[in-house]
Amino acid sequence: MIVRVLDKVLFAVLFIITLQVPILADHYRQYLSGYYDALRDEVTSSTELAKQHGFSSVEAMLESLQQNNEAVVRENATLKAERFAQINAIEQGMRKLEHGHYFEKLVFMATPSQYDTLDRVLDNFSPSVPLTPSSIVFSLVTAILLNLLIWTPHFCYCQVKKARSKPKRFSYK
Repeated sequence: MIVRVLDKVLFAVLFIITLQVPILADHYRQYLSGYYDALRDEVTSSTELAKQHGFSSVEAMLESLQQNNEAVVRENATLKAERFAQINAIEQGMRKLEHGHYFEKLVFMATPSQYDTLDRVLDNFSPSVPLTPSSIVFSLVTAILLNLLIWTPHFCYCQVKKARSKPKRFSYK
């Protein structure tokens, strides 16, 4: 009796937790979108600055700045180059969060390189229930599978115990 109640409680908790993944992915995407907009503005202004000063590309301008005698100018050029690389990674992440399925979103957010961003998103996250049928179905299926995975050892143990306690019947021929 207690095991059945625990099973139901565990399933309910797992279902509520798995329902949060689509909502968290949406919050994460919104966070990345804001960061992406700020980076894109910086990239655009750097591109315009490069054209204004006669450079063939932003990369050419950054290479020129990295050759400068002043350390602060070289470090600034390095930071700008890193931001240019970041923008591509953010675009890929936003595509996964917007168009990916439940598990792609979960894996992307749980990647160790995303922990800092996930931590910032979780600071402002409030639990809720997703409204899309696909999110609810994925959450339900995931909760069922996790529940089965957690309880399988217990049920196997019970079946083995039950099989051992049955009296053995011998048939004589």
